[in-house]
Amino acid sequence: MLVSRRGHRLAFRRRGSGPAVILLHGFPTWSHDYSAVATDLSSDHDVTTLDFLGYGASDKPNPYEYSVAESADSVEDLVTLLGLSSVNLVVHDYGGIVGQELVDRQLSDKLPFSIARLTVLNCGIIYSAYRPTLLQKLLITPILGKLIASHITAGMVRSGLASLWGESKLSDEEFEDLWYGMSLNNGHRLAHLHIRYNAERDRHHRRWETALAAWKGPLCLAWGLDDPVSGRHVLQQATHLLPRAVVVELNGVGHFPQVEAAEAVAKAIRTLVATPIQASL
Repeated sequence: MLVSRRGHRLAFRRRGSGPAVILLHGFPTWSHDYSAVATDLSSDHDVTTLDFLGYGASDKPNPYEYSVAESADSVEDLVTLLGLSSVNLVVHDYGGIVGQELVDRQLSDKLPFSIARLTVLNCGIIYSAYRPTLLQKLLITPILGKLIASHITAGMVRSGLASLWGESKLSDEEFEDLWYGMSLNNGHRLAHLHIRYNAERDRHHRRWETALAAWKGPLCLAWGLDDPVSGRHVLQQATHLLPRAVVVELNGVGHFPQVEAAEAVAKAIRTLVATPIQASL
């Protein structure tokens, strides 16, 4: 268990040995998203997954002002605890925003470690192309959002997640595993607090997109094309912003490629980690 600089207990799991890889999850799930990918990579990599504050087995203060900046701070705290000076970062959904913040810090010489390589899974890295769900729009609404969050059920969440899946449908076992961490200590009731990252995205997306475009390290976009929120339409614009990125298109895969196509995602990460880094970086 990691104790953050603000005194919160954050759950993480480290396994394997080799090049260091840190996997950052998204909203509204938790690090279990990466279970299959982490197991695959741990055969020849030092793999760490983290539950952000408010998610999974980490502390879930309520009320609380959750923020992208604090999530980025927690990654810094984790890397310090692990004793690493350089990491290969894998990000998805909300974790993608945190990843962009970390890249911006690195470019500003404010990051206490270096990001060697970056693999980005489905997320709204191009804000203008991002299509939030109706529930996300309602959750961020004052008063109404809190009311909706207080009435969220497993059935509602399952339906919402299933609508983001591709051809391989969300199984009962997969959902039960995801729901366990989401609902632990009533974490699903915090959705209206978590979703405030969209307000931060509205304020900071230009800075974050500029940072990603300016970052010169090896970059891979491993993308589920059938994702209605941040699928093919986001990838098309991302490839214009990031023309040097290696692109892995995953047909028939929705918003959660690390679950839906774990083997392909692990292969993409492994390939990128093996990519040499230019001396100028």
